[in-house]
Order: sequence, then structure tokens, then C-alpha cells
Amino acid sequence: MMTQTQTQKTHISGLDRLTVPQSPSGFLTLGMCAVLLGLQQAGWMDFPYLVSAVFLYGGSCQALTGLNEWRRGNAFGAVSLTSCGLMWLSLLPVLILPQAGLGKVPEISASAPYLLMWGMFCLILGYGSFSSHKLTGIIFMATSLLIVLTAANLAWPHPQLSQLTCAAGLACGALSVFRGLALIRKYAREKSAQHYQAAR
Repeated sequence: MMTQTQTQKTHISGLDRLTVPQSPSGFLTLGMCAVLLGLQQAGWMDFPYLVSAVFLYGGSCQALTGLNEWRRGNAFGAVSLTSCGLMWLSLLPVLILPQAGLGKVPEISASAPYLLMWGMFCLILGYGSFSSHKLTGIIFMATSLLIVLTAANLAWPHPQLSQLTCAAGLACGALSVFRGLALIRKYAREKSAQHYQAAR
């Protein structure tokens, strides 16, 4: 038979598995990618290899976070984070790698509709999540706006449009980072409360 101490340790371990903060990593990396995309479109981040590394890390992290959300039974988290992660990875050959001389720059007639498709997808995610959590809905809507402005900037390059795209990226990134940090704080409080209850 298990002693009372062993039972408490098992109980705490189970709670830890249930409250692993995976979603914060998805929002934090989403914010990081959004900020760099905005800066890159404004011409303020002329380091394609650095942007590629961030997109590779952020996209992979979001995709893996989405798979973990699926394991936890969160269908929306799985679809949204996995899709957004793969979206950032797909933007590498479309926007970033050609600037580094790796690959051919895609035609505007192909890249702009591709980005518009992702913008529409993020808008649907924002509409679907707005009723349950307004900030999450706003984040996905801001991501949609950023992608659409990026497509417009590719089709009709203009300094003011580039600055507007940069502003959208900074706003989307700030909201995503705020959401991620809020989730980290929430999980930290819950974990402290669980350990306190288990110690009583």
C-alpha cells in the first residue's frame, strides 16, 4: 500500500501534468514572429538568416504546442496553433529565403493569394474564438490583418503601406506576448494554490 506522502506526491505530479503551460509558448512565439514579420516588411530587419531562424523556431514551437493541445483534448488549440506554426514555416520560402539568395522569388500572382488565404483562415480563427475569449480572438484577427497587409505590400509596394504593416506586426506581437505572459502568471498561481492545498 502507498503511504500518505507517496499519495500526495503522485497527486501533485498528476496536477503538474494537467497544468503544463504549453499555450503560453505558442502565444509568445506567435508574438515574436509577428513582430519580426512587421519589421522585415518595413525594411528595419534586413537580416534574412536571423528572421529565418526565428520563424523556424517559432513555427516549430507552435506546431508542437498544437500537437500537445490535441493530446489534451483542446481541438481549437490544436487546429489554431498547429496551423499557425506551419504557416510561419511556409513563409520562409515565400518571403525570407529568397532575400538570402536561397531560391527564386515567387511571382506576386502566386504569393499574394497564398497570403490572403492564410489571412482569411486566421480571421475565421479569430471569429470562432472571440465569443469564448475576446483577447485570443483579437490576436488572431490582428494576425489576419498582418498577413493581408503583407500580401498588399507585396502587390503594391509603398512606404506608408510598409509602415502600416510594421505597426500591425508590433500590435499583434504585443497582444500575443501579453496573452502568453498572462497565461504563465495564471498557471503559476494555480500551481502555488495546488501545492498549498496538497501540503495541508
